[in-house]
Amino acid sequence: MTTASAQEGTVAQPPVDNPTYNLMQALTSKLEAIEAYEKYRQDGGTEDRQLFEDLLREERQHAERLLGALRNRMR
Repeated sequence: MTTASAQEGTVAQPPVDNPTYNLMQALTSKLEAIEAYEKYRQDGGTEDRQLFEDLLREERQHAERLLGALRNRMR
């Protein structure tokens, strides 16, 4: 019973703080979007291809910003 009592009083610390986690998740979402848009660009017609190229460019810029913010946070 002593062990259970000790465990109940212990709060596990997450491996990263919430703002860092948010940056990681946002970057993951952007990278997944980039992967999907690349596939869609390859599958689409001429008009669709241009749309997905534009979206890819924007997503890559956002991913670079998020990666930079994450790198700064990790210093």
